[in-house]
Formats: sequence, C-alpha cells, structure tokens
Amino acid sequence: MKLSIVVPVYNEKNTIEKILGEIKAVESLDKEIIVVDDASTDGTTDILKRLEKEHPDVRFFY
Repeated sequence: MKLSIVVPVYNEKNTIEKILGEIKAVESLDKEIIVVDDASTDGTTDILKRLEKEHPDVRFFY
C-alpha cells in the first residue's frame, strides 16, 4: 500500500526544503509526496520550481 503525503504550504520559503528533506529521508515507507502551494507571496513558488527539477518523484502544484 502506498502512503500519500500531502504538504500544503503558504509562505514557507524558509522551511520547505527542510520539510521535504525530512519526508524524503523516511525510506521505509512506500510513499508519494504532493506539495501544494496556496499562492505564496514570499518566494516559496520559486523555490518549489527549483525543487521540482531536483525531485522528479515529488508532485508539485502551485
């Protein structure tokens, strides 16, 4: 069974990379990671666009 982890974010430019790294570090789970941005205004979207290229296994919606 696959676990779906949905990460809603809003103005999390200072924490999103750490959050994503901690979730990905749990290797014992068969998981999919979905990050959903709620129209951040602090640059979070730019970080998500970069992370999308680095982590093709994570689904991003912004």
